[in-house]
Amino acid sequence: MLHQDPHAVLPQSSVNEAARQNFLNQLGKHVLNEITPGNKAAYEKRVLPKFKAKEGREPETRHEIRKAMVHDPYYQMTSSFQRTVQEMMWNSVDDTIQRQLPELIKTAKDIREGETVGSLTLDQDFEIPAYVAENDHHCMPGGYSGDLVEDDITAGALYDKGAYIYTQGLFGTRMDGIGKATALMLGREFPDFNPEKILEIGCTAGAASTGIKGFYPDAEIHAIDVGPAVLRYGHARAESFGIPIHFHQMSGEDLKFDDESFDLVNCGATFHEMSRPAVYNVFKETYRVLKPGGVFLMSELPPYDGMDPWMQFVKDWDTYNNNEPFWGTMHEMDFAEVAEAAGFDPSKYWQGFGPGIAEANALTNAVEVQNKKFMGSTRGGGNAWYAHMVK
Repeated sequence: MLHQDPHAVLPQSSVNEAARQNFLNQLGKHVLNEITPGNKAAYEKRVLPKFKAKEGREPETRHEIRKAMVHDPYYQMTSSFQRTVQEMMWNSVDDTIQRQLPELIKTAKDIREGETVGSLTLDQDFEIPAYVAENDHHCMPGGYSGDLVEDDITAGALYDKGAYIYTQGLFGTRMDGIGKATALMLGREFPDFNPEKILEIGCTAGAASTGIKGFYPDAEIHAIDVGPAVLRYGHARAESFGIPIHFHQMSGEDLKFDDESFDLVNCGATFHEMSRPAVYNVFKETYRVLKPGGVFLMSELPPYDGMDPWMQFVKDWDTYNNNEPFWGTMHEMDFAEVAEAAGFDPSKYWQGFGPGIAEANALTNAVEVQNKKFMGSTRGGGNAWYAHMVK
């Protein structure tokens, strides 16, 4: 059973809604962990022999494997299962939200109009980048940019409650696992580092920002995203927990902050939802706003470099089946080259594995930390991949 920590704007499921959501969580786990791994046998017994007979060689790239696998009925069936269960999960959460949306909107509005410890700054003239506005990432209805009614908070609520189910609880009961893992990584790599001013790029509902704040309680934290509804929700959520975060509607490509104004810039699990040019722009802007000696830390799913074509194909499922069109491109990027192009010293660049989200939440073996999910991202299980650089 899933038990997310309550707060002022978390949609509350009825008994029937909770039963539906818990069922879909378990169904999704069964499909991902027990059914999709059969694709390996389908490949070895049918697809690979057929490919070798036709081409006289083994596949050389993940693209060749995918083009062969899409004709196999087992791959078609399991991909349909995986996608359909995910859409059912989002819909189950959206039903809960829509039933109480007016009350949630009023609560968020009352919070921001009252006495607050943080702040919310929206830009009515802000143009949401097309790579976000025109895509419902990971099939979340409306994506991050959805703004359905006046003072809407739907996108933030969908992400907070839906992603908790989507990740099978691995992000922690407050969904702050990315922030906690970030802080653990910083503590390991920079044990004497005590940032006074922190920027979080791609904050969505603000959970990661609150996780970082727990490790750096005296730091001033600014969190940015492009969707107004996720920011309204994130601000109300943080205020409900009494955590001071300053939320801004802003693109990481065009930061409205002074040069050399932050000690730390963090970007967790966000670049795979940006276009390639946008990634370069974010690095350049990050370099500009970092103080000399400041740290830029990013975390993502591991690059494909070093993986054999089969494993690349497995990890690339999201690119073609999960509304993640930039997924494969990002996993091919050389972030060391991106960092150098932005101005960072190559000798101060590092990449590798570090604390994962489940580890950061100190989950016991009662939860599948090393989950067996086969196709696509691990959704929080296992170690995380990081890159950090110092200005």
